[in-house]
Amino acid sequence: MAEMRVGIGTASTGPLRGLRVLDLSTIISGPLCAQILGDLGADVIKIETPSGDSTRVMGERKGSITGLFAQVNRNKRSVVLDLKQEAGQRVLRKLAAKADALIENFRPDVMDRLGLGYERLARENPRLVYTAISGFGPDGPDAHQPAYDMVIQARSGFARVLGGAGPPKLIPNLFADKTSGMTAAWSTLAALFERERTGRGQRVDVPMLDAFASFLLPDVLGPRLFGEPPPPPPGVGDGLYTAWPTKDGHVAIVIIENRQFEAVMRVLGREDAISDKRFESLVARIMNAPALYELIRGEIGKHTNAELQERARKYEAPIGVINDLAGFTADDQAVANHVLVEVPDAHAGALHLLRSPPRYSLTPTDVRQGPPHLGEHTEAVLREMGFEDEEIAEVLRR
Repeated sequence: MAEMRVGIGTASTGPLRGLRVLDLSTIISGPLCAQILGDLGADVIKIETPSGDSTRVMGERKGSITGLFAQVNRNKRSVVLDLKQEAGQRVLRKLAAKADALIENFRPDVMDRLGLGYERLARENPRLVYTAISGFGPDGPDAHQPAYDMVIQARSGFARVLGGAGPPKLIPNLFADKTSGMTAAWSTLAALFERERTGRGQRVDVPMLDAFASFLLPDVLGPRLFGEPPPPPPGVGDGLYTAWPTKDGHVAIVIIENRQFEAVMRVLGREDAISDKRFESLVARIMNAPALYELIRGEIGKHTNAELQERARKYEAPIGVINDLAGFTADDQAVANHVLVEVPDAHAGALHLLRSPPRYSLTPTDVRQGPPHLGEHTEAVLREMGFEDEEIAEVLRR
């Protein structure tokens, strides 16, 4: 399969080459969606206010780029427009008239109040796919409420599930934002595919609450489909999602199928347990979970992480070394996958960015443009789009 290439300034080779996307979004959800489309080859124009996306000031900064901004804004060009002013609105409407898709994550009524809502833009460009990410969607009692990642985590019910019998817990990661961004990306792609059939674009609403629930809750709600499930036998929960301590670290272990159990026992040097009647099936292992976990706990600490990883590969056992971030970036498989790519930046130096995951055999993805500095491409993009010198000068005066 073709690998992701770093080809700064080169023409797109991705499957979305030739498509133009306007990214009016900020923070994580919308920018991640637009970056995915850019990685796939679309020409993404990031429309920013004169002060820029908020993530430009979140963390250590070089020029107008921070680490957080860099990870969700590559393969974009930055154009600064003040959409509160008539000149900025006029330019945006002209850009939208020639765009294939537009991504925004304002509250539901903001774009309409600016005269830039879907109905207005679709009159001039009926082929436009307009994707709106919001906290709760365009309807309902909280449609106009502000929503951030932690608020969505709280409302979804997952914090209670994660906390178990103790107090609720929030995931210390922008899970809701990122799942919403990924959901918006495939939703936009589906609408673009439909447009190829019918010639018409459409509005796509992606509520964060729905996207987060759809991603995180299937395996939580599944067992409750026919009512509250009975409690597991005593001790079963002690081994689920456990970080097993080794001689020099920790590993994760999965044992569901018989072949997985046999492989793990071979890794631990306990082939004798394979014929133990207490562990001969999944049901038997559940009923005798405390004894199984005691066996694992007694053996796992005799080995180092490296030894366990080597033996896991030999026996094809589902055992994973628990890396820290440095361990992940140095992990043999992560290195083989080129999970991180180095992108040069004239002001910020070498940027190490997470690569686009899919590998296309005919239309490889690449990094054509590093994360843009604020307003870096305003003049070039407007000239490319046919704006006159006076119009460009008016925008640049801002």
